[in-house]
Amino acid sequence: MKYLLIAMGAVAISLPVRAQQERSVFSATGRAGVSTSMVTDYQTIGINPANLGLPPKYEGHFVSFGLLESAYSIYSEALTKPDLRKSIRDFNSDDFTYEDKVKAAKEFADAGLSINVDLGLLNLAVQTKKIGGFAFGTRERIQWYSRFNDLTSDILFEGFNADYFTNKIMMNGDTLLASDPNFNPDSVKEAYTNQPKLFSEILDGSRISLSWMREFNFSYGVKLFGIAKDEGDGDKLALYAGAGLKYLSGMAIVDVTADGGQLKAISAVTPAIDIDYGSAGKINPSNLEQGSGFLPKSVGSGMGLDFGVTLTLNDNIKASAAITDIGSMTWNGNVYEARDTSLWDSESAGFNSYNIFSEATEILGDSGMFTWDGQAERKEKLPTVIRLGGSIAFSEKLELGLDAVMPGNDEPGNIEKPVIAVGGDFQALPWLRLSTGLTVGGNYGFNLPAGLVVDMGEGGTWELGVATRDVLTFVSKNNPTLSMAFGFLRFRV
Repeated sequence: MKYLLIAMGAVAISLPVRAQQERSVFSATGRAGVSTSMVTDYQTIGINPANLGLPPKYEGHFVSFGLLESAYSIYSEALTKPDLRKSIRDFNSDDFTYEDKVKAAKEFADAGLSINVDLGLLNLAVQTKKIGGFAFGTRERIQWYSRFNDLTSDILFEGFNADYFTNKIMMNGDTLLASDPNFNPDSVKEAYTNQPKLFSEILDGSRISLSWMREFNFSYGVKLFGIAKDEGDGDKLALYAGAGLKYLSGMAIVDVTADGGQLKAISAVTPAIDIDYGSAGKINPSNLEQGSGFLPKSVGSGMGLDFGVTLTLNDNIKASAAITDIGSMTWNGNVYEARDTSLWDSESAGFNSYNIFSEATEILGDSGMFTWDGQAERKEKLPTVIRLGGSIAFSEKLELGLDAVMPGNDEPGNIEKPVIAVGGDFQALPWLRLSTGLTVGGNYGFNLPAGLVVDMGEGGTWELGVATRDVLTFVSKNNPTLSMAFGFLRFRV
């Protein structure tokens, strides 16, 4: 797990690449992710397949394809912008002192941390006038979300120096209380408590979730009916519907949460990520070895469905609704569930950096917090999302839209709260489109995005662009959202 999370941070830095409501659609990121009614061709995949039935945006171009369209974002309520960047790059720091740990424990208490990476590997769409539009796409989906209560944050960052552990065993073998005048936090080697609590009590209100899946999606959209305009081409009223079928290969799922005295702690992670579960791994019926293959082995699979509808008025007003990721995953490799045991002692000095990802072995694995039991398999629902959106094209140069994106459940990889987004596109020049908007909710705070798209060929033959989800991050240190979305290989023929 440690190396998976390091890799996630590295991807965010090295690939100027939530669950993200616009997925890897770089051209939608700049307009605050508004996409339910505004996306077209293969960019409808996983958002609203009904829009595949719409006429192509550029007349005469019925085929579109794209490679390596990417998006990432990292949001922290606890860290300032320089601290967040440093935490990603510095996976472990010898300079992280006891005082730093105490400070970090306070900063991360009840403060959310979100990471999302979405990489569109290959996407293709074919649109026809008579039978609708077809699209196929494959992409990587990685989402992380964590929020710790005060006690959990103290234990994770301070380790055996947390106030929870009242008795400190020193390097010289003496046992001292933290109030003892001879106590030195730098000389502790382990600690214990005489009043242990269950993990369901310690973690109450906390959440750690990770989802990493590879998606293969086939989508179809078609016009159900249309009422032609009295004059000219097009419809004064038309209804479109679409559906998508996806196969999902699961690389990792982690879901740790406690609420009302109930603990849920599950883990299934590809063996390419080196996690030592100790004796539990030796007797796990779903134990899986990586072998000599280059690609990470899947530890689960599943199927999902997307559905969408779009209503158009006079070809310039659109109202859309969609529901995505209806289905489930069956995890059958390296599946574990933690027991709700009591925490008596600790030999851990706590996190050695702000980078929660590189410190995850303090939570998972044989040396971590939990006692794990292996399982043959486990079935979990997909993170279902409900979308409503509308847009108005005031002219060929200006289009504005609104999206409301809501979680359909609380599965790992889903947004925590509804997202409201307003944004639009402005065709500043025949070859240059500018985008901006605002968004609030989800796993993030208030964001002001911006982006640009350049048409390199006539009629959108070659399109490239770049966007950020929050320009405020460049001028404000607090609650930063480090993000980037880009695409340089989007073509229409």
